[in-house]
Amino acid sequence: MAGKDRLDVNFFRPSTPRMQAEVSVARTILVIWALLSYGIPTLIWLAGLGDPSGLGESFLTEARFLGFPLHYWLIAQGCTIGYVLLGKLYCLLWNTRTVHPDDE
Repeated sequence: MAGKDRLDVNFFRPSTPRMQAEVSVARTILVIWALLSYGIPTLIWLAGLGDPSGLGESFLTEARFLGFPLHYWLIAQGCTIGYVLLGKLYCLLWNTRTVHPDDE
C-alpha cells in the first residue's frame, strides 16, 4: 500500500450520501429484528410475572389463535412470518433508498 491511498469505511460514520442511505436501511432492519427477537419473548415473560402460582400464566397463554396458545403462536409462527416480511422490507427499503440514476 505504498503508493495507494487507504479507503476508510466506517459503519458508524458513513462518508457519502449513498453509504448513509445504506447504513440507515441496515439500522432500520436491525431495530425491527431486535424487536422481533427480544421484544416478543420479553413481552410474554413480563405478562406472566403477575401469576400468583408462579407458572407464568397470562392472557397470552390463555388466549388461542388458530387453535394454539397465543404465546406459542407468536414465537413459533409469528416471529418466523415476521422474519420473512423483514427480508421483504429490507429489499424494498434498499431499492427505494439506495438506488441512484447512475446505477440504472
